[in-house]
Amino acid sequence: MITKRTILSIERNKTLALCTLAIILVTAFYTYRSGIGWIVWKYFHTAPVATVLNPNDAELQFEIGNYYFGGGLPAAPWRSAQAGAYDIEKAQSYFEKALEINPDIQGAHYQLGRTYFIQSGFADALREINKEIELHPDFKRSYYMRGLIYGYTKHYAEAESDFKEFLKWKPESWAGHNDLAWIYFQEGKYKETTETAREGLKIVPDNPWLLNSLGVALLNTGEKNEAKETFAKTLAILDSMSPKDWGMAYPGNNPQIYGEGLSKMKQFIQDNLKLLSVVNN
Repeated sequence: MITKRTILSIERNKTLALCTLAIILVTAFYTYRSGIGWIVWKYFHTAPVATVLNPNDAELQFEIGNYYFGGGLPAAPWRSAQAGAYDIEKAQSYFEKALEINPDIQGAHYQLGRTYFIQSGFADALREINKEIELHPDFKRSYYMRGLIYGYTKHYAEAESDFKEFLKWKPESWAGHNDLAWIYFQEGKYKETTETAREGLKIVPDNPWLLNSLGVALLNTGEKNEAKETFAKTLAILDSMSPKDWGMAYPGNNPQIYGEGLSKMKQFIQDNLKLLSVVNN
């Protein structure tokens, strides 16, 4: 016979079991919510929810910042590889949040500096890159970025030094050779421009940026026939490229300008070829 006392005992046990389960679930949530935050980001790609679940994870903030700075998502069992979004304000916000959580996180000052650089905020960009070099001097890519900043602000001697430092670390970088050649050209060192562009072309023989640098240097040293051949080769390569192909050399830039950038580069080379045709005639 089931008595009232028995029923009350069952109800108490049920309540106790539910309370215990709730405590277990809450404990599990707070214990593993950082992992849940990463799962939400990786699987569902929902940044606000991921960061609410895991508000003190600098690495998560940094990864989300990279995504909004054009960084793609790798292929996974549940999806194919995806291109990143492009929202500079969001990227800056997530990089800044990562640095608030962990001021020493590697790469965040560098990436934040790049966001300032592409918006022509050169003073802010230089500050962030210098901080990255101070904290992580072995991260030599910062010297490349600082070389660009110095180049755009016409501090050519400093830019030359930084590009050389970068190339000591990564001698196979075509971009390092190309931008060092650009600095030499700005300094009027056309012989060094030619030599540096040729060094880069040993690594990537059909690179249109290096070929363009070589063509301009040859034009200024009076080697017009080779300059014309070089520009013609460059234009043929560019004609075979899509805006996306062109943009791959400029990570961090707005994809919407890729087509315009490609067109301007073609026009520059076409203008030089016309100039050479007039001179030769």
